[in-house]
Amino acid sequence: MAVIDVPITSWAPDLPALGSSAFTKIHNATAARGAAQGTISLNPLKSASLYSNTSMDSRPIGSAIGANRTGDAKVYAGNATKLYKLAPDTRQWTDISRSGGYTTSATEKWKSIEFGSLTIMTNWDNEPQYIDRNIDTQFANLTTLAKGRHIATHKGFTILGSTWDSLDGAVPYRVRWSGIESPGDWTYSAATQADFQDIQGYGNIQGIVTDDSCYILLQRGIVQMTYIGSPYVFQFTERSSKGVSVPESVITVQGAHYFLSDDGWYMLSGGQLQPIGTGRIDQWFLDNFDPAQSSLMTVAADPRETLIYWQFCSKDAEAGKPDMMLILNYSTGEFTTADATTSFIFNSVSLPWTIDMLGSFGTLDAVPSSFDDPVWSGGKSMLWGMSDTGKIYSFGGPTLELSIETPEYQLSKIVPNETGADIARVDAARPLFEGGDGKARVQVGTRSLTNADVSWSDLRETHPETGFAYLRSQSRYQRFRVSIDGEWSRCMGLQIDAKATGRR
Repeated sequence: MAVIDVPITSWAPDLPALGSSAFTKIHNATAARGAAQGTISLNPLKSASLYSNTSMDSRPIGSAIGANRTGDAKVYAGNATKLYKLAPDTRQWTDISRSGGYTTSATEKWKSIEFGSLTIMTNWDNEPQYIDRNIDTQFANLTTLAKGRHIATHKGFTILGSTWDSLDGAVPYRVRWSGIESPGDWTYSAATQADFQDIQGYGNIQGIVTDDSCYILLQRGIVQMTYIGSPYVFQFTERSSKGVSVPESVITVQGAHYFLSDDGWYMLSGGQLQPIGTGRIDQWFLDNFDPAQSSLMTVAADPRETLIYWQFCSKDAEAGKPDMMLILNYSTGEFTTADATTSFIFNSVSLPWTIDMLGSFGTLDAVPSSFDDPVWSGGKSMLWGMSDTGKIYSFGGPTLELSIETPEYQLSKIVPNETGADIARVDAARPLFEGGDGKARVQVGTRSLTNADVSWSDLRETHPETGFAYLRSQSRYQRFRVSIDGEWSRCMGLQIDAKATGRR
C-alpha cells in the first residue's frame, strides 16, 4: 500500500480532468494560500442569517452607503418605485422617496455615488436623485436636464453615461458631465465646463469606473476619459477593444476594475486589461450562466477579506431566483463557487445595536451572528444580503457544506508498481481538514477508459479514529469527491491509500 498526499490546487473546470492537477469542483468555500507553492487551502462560507425582518414592496434593485458629518452610518436602497433608508432605531426600511415616487423599468438598476455630503442615485427612467446625508429626510431631483443609466464622479465632475435629455432623447453612447464641483448644474457652459461627448463605434455604455483616471466601459471597447481643461474639458482615448457584456458584473476594488466580457472575466488595472479566467473557469461560467436573467446579477466585495462575490442565476435556477455565486480571491487570483442564500448582495455598513434591541430576535439561537461580529458595532463595512422582499441578512449563519472534486488520476503510475500494471485498487481516502465539529464523506469515481462515463460509489463516512473513508475500489482511472458538513474551519487536501494491481 502507498498513501498519496493530494494537496488542493486551483479550481479549473475548463481543463481536462485527466492529466491536470486542477480540481474540477470547489464549492461552498473560499480559496486562501496553501502551505506550499501552487497549493491553496479552503476556508468555510457561512450561510445568510436574518438581520432585520423588514420589507420593501418589490425586489431591491440598488443600494448606497455613506455617513454624515458626525460619522453616523447611512444605508439606502431602492426598488422599482421607491428609495429607502434603513432607520437606525428600528432596522426597518423607511420610504424617503421624492413626492410621487419612481417608475423604474424591469431590467434597470439604481446606481449611486457619493459627492461630498450628497448621495446621488440614478435609475435611467427618472431624474437623478440626491439626498444630503446630514439632513437625511427625503430624496429630490438633482437636475431635470438629463437622465442617465450609469454614474460616476471624477476630478470634481458628476458624470452620467447612457443619457436622455429632452433635445436628443436616449443616446446610449453619450457621456455627459455636470459643472465642476457643482453636481446639480447641468447647463452646458464654458465657464462651469459642463458638457457632453458621444463615443462612437463601441456600442452602448455599460458602466463608468474611476481610479486616477476615468474609464468608459462599452459593449465593444474601453475608452479612457482624461481631464485636460477648457475648452475641450476631457480627452477620449481607446484603451481596449474588449468590452463589457453584463453591466451588473462591474465592480471596482482597491483601484482595479473587474467585469464579464463576451468571452470571460477581465481585470482593468492602471489602464491595462488582463484576462483572469482564461483557460480555467471562463468556459464553465459561460456554459452555466443564464444570460436571460443577467439583470439579476449582483456583485459585492467582502471588506474583511480579499474576496469578490458575483451572485447570479445559473441555467438551473428557478426564474427570478439567483442560485449561484462565483467568488474570486483577488489576492491569490483563485476562483471558487458557492450556493446563493439571498436574492441580492451588497456592500453595507453596520448600524450600532444596544442590548435592549437584541430582544427583537426572540431567543439567543435566533441571533444572526456571534457577539464579536462587527455587525453589532456601528460604522463597520459589511457584506449583506437581501431577499426579494427586502429582508436584510448578514452572513453569520451555519457553515455551508463543502463539496470538492479532485482531478482524475491513473494511480498505477503514481504508486510503487513493480509489475507494470495499469490498474490500481483504492482502499481508502482521508480528507485533511480542521474543525472538530466537521463531518466528512468521500466518493470515488471510476472508469476503465477515458471515453467512458464515470461511475460513482456511494458516499462513505470517515472513520472517527483513522479519518479514512474505506472504499475498496479497483479501476484504471479514479477521481474523488469530498463533502464536509458541520462547523469545519479549513480544508487542506486528501490522502489516498492505493496500490497497483491487475498483473501477476
